[in-house]
Amino acid sequence: MTPKEPEKESNKPSTDIIIDYYNNIAAEYDHSRFKNSYGCYIDKHERTVLDKLNINPKQALDLPCGTGRLLNYADYGCDASEKMLEIANGHWPGKNLICGDARELPYEDNSFDTVITMHLLMHLDNDTIYKIMKEVHRVLRPNGRWIVDAPSYKRRKLTNCKSENWHGGSSMSIADVKQLILNRFEVKSVHGIMMFPVHRIPQAMRKPSCNLDYRLSQLAPLKEYSSYLIYELWKF
Repeated sequence: MTPKEPEKESNKPSTDIIIDYYNNIAAEYDHSRFKNSYGCYIDKHERTVLDKLNINPKQALDLPCGTGRLLNYADYGCDASEKMLEIANGHWPGKNLICGDARELPYEDNSFDTVITMHLLMHLDNDTIYKIMKEVHRVLRPNGRWIVDAPSYKRRKLTNCKSENWHGGSSMSIADVKQLILNRFEVKSVHGIMMFPVHRIPQAMRKPSCNLDYRLSQLAPLKEYSSYLIYELWKF
């Protein structure tokens, strides 16, 4: 059965608003997001997963690449924010970086073995997520992988967490992801990220807690109650 294309959600912003937001914070993004104990905690968890997935950078696209935090895993990067891309080019002058819209990727069919998409779907409405999924499927080679994250619906339901705006406003369960990718991808693996409420852990205790948190986040009974999940999806 072919899944029905989701209807657009009226309470979500246009992608232009999101792009403007990241253009405006590009200069301070690295320092404010990943140079503190909270950001380092997230970064370590994500890199632990990506390291396990044995990505060949020469055949990989980072979408969106932002300021280049994860471009050691990909020789190609695409981002809709010109300001973020300028910084990424400064960090990684040898990479193949391009400004583009994830809904209409500027690449030919069957271009990559792996597409990495981190911290993107959480900001988008269902219609936009669906369009990006189809584009990623198009640019991946047969048996290619989409490594993508999404906030956990079950965690948000458990904690009664509700976003006040578009930033981090979307979440999905594993069942939601399987419905989204029906007839295009299959779920190869799922990895939990952050079981502990890191913002409530004293800064001095965050680094010592990180490894235990990661191990707990991978346990089958607990995984969907992590803050978010990284999916390894294989193209049909």
